[in-house]
Amino acid sequence: MLKGFLGLVTVGLFSLAAHAAGPQLISAEASGEAWPFTVAELHLQCLPGLAVVVTDVESGAMYPLNGQAKSKAHALALESLGKIWRENPAIPGTKVSIGPLIEQGLTLCQ
Repeated sequence: MLKGFLGLVTVGLFSLAAHAAGPQLISAEASGEAWPFTVAELHLQCLPGLAVVVTDVESGAMYPLNGQAKSKAHALALESLGKIWRENPAIPGTKVSIGPLIEQGLTLCQ
């Protein structure tokens, strides 16, 4: 019975992983003023369970973009997004929107 359960878990994990695409390079150069980060380039990726993350190209540090990724932050050893999230110069006290990147990351899950 235990073997059957482990088999189902394994199949479930592989089917979740099959939906996640590889990382996509995103950059400040391509995004212009809409770029929400303080680093120039990142890899955008969707992990199993619709967890959208970005990874610093130079350091390898990974940051959560959506709630699903934040809920897995400890298990995935994710850094705090606040470390690289840029302040919005037009509205003091706020950050530049990451909404479009979350949407773009979710398309990588399909």
